[in-house]
Amino acid sequence: MREALKKKKITLWGCGGDRMAAAGVEIHYTANELATIGFWEAAKNYRRLTKIINTLVEKAVQNGTKEAWLIDFPGFNLLLAKKLKAKGIAATLIVSPTVWAWKYNRVFKIRERFERVLCLYDFEPAIYKKIGVEAHYIGHPLTAETQAFKKEIATKGNPIKKLSSLKEIFRTKKKIIAVMPGSRKSEVDHHTQRLLDGVRKFQKTHTGFAFIIPAANERIYKMLQGYTLPPDTYLIEQNARYVLNEAMAALACSGTVTLECALFGVPHVILYRSSLMSYTIFKRIIRIPYIGMVNVLAGKFIVPEYLQYRFTAKNIATELKKLVDDKAYREAQKQELKKIAHRLTAYESAKRAAEILLKN
Repeated sequence: MREALKKKKITLWGCGGDRMAAAGVEIHYTANELATIGFWEAAKNYRRLTKIINTLVEKAVQNGTKEAWLIDFPGFNLLLAKKLKAKGIAATLIVSPTVWAWKYNRVFKIRERFERVLCLYDFEPAIYKKIGVEAHYIGHPLTAETQAFKKEIATKGNPIKKLSSLKEIFRTKKKIIAVMPGSRKSEVDHHTQRLLDGVRKFQKTHTGFAFIIPAANERIYKMLQGYTLPPDTYLIEQNARYVLNEAMAALACSGTVTLECALFGVPHVILYRSSLMSYTIFKRIIRIPYIGMVNVLAGKFIVPEYLQYRFTAKNIATELKKLVDDKAYREAQKQELKKIAHRLTAYESAKRAAEILLKN
């Protein structure tokens, strides 16, 4: 959105978080108001989300909106695009849903409701072009953000090294392991206790490691404060990047953070757990054997995944032991992650997206 505003004076309004607001978008509904996790949870919120969609369409008509740029959140945005098109408002879908993993038939709804699709991954445009949908590969925004972050750290140093709670860790040069339970309330609820139990089990046989939990935001930080942490485990308010820049390994909730692990070259374990209802539905419809994006891009398991009933303290501890004890195993994963990181850096995605969005 920042790049679009640099190129053209336009009015941007809609939904988003603090960063979207800071970029110049007038926020009518926050990201937290829209957030759900899993199929069952989304179904329970259907009426509330439909009401938001109807309000957005009414506002779009009232203020003369000509075009909609709908980002991710496919269940919500597919319905929103249909209602906008009925009012004569064209829509672009930014971030393809995972049609290559489940619900492939969504491509036909996308063809019907959207003018074009902007894709984060290099293999996705071919899926759409095959059925006559305009699609563009723009690259992943994390790459530019990570590159800028690394330059900043190289110049100014890492601020977490100055935190009073972590000074002793860096002074004694303990090996750091990042623990990332997720950025949503439901993820924290499903993941945190099992992650901490896994850390405790690992600590029974291994010493000299520090576990750092970077809270995704203030709300998540307050939630995580309610947990009793194992020894040598620290909760901080800083972004995950600050920890990944120093970490030798990570325990990561499946999601965008696994791509960050790849961009920082941090070997990790992918973990995920949802409600039983959501998991049952998920298992019935998924078309590929993995959920971690690094594995999807590689077309094979380069990072182990422990999902649902396999997400146990024993499995966490066992896999973590392999990552820290087996140098060959750790290096093999790092080399595979390096290949993924190289693929993700094809474009400066924000500029590429702005060019396409404003070309008409």
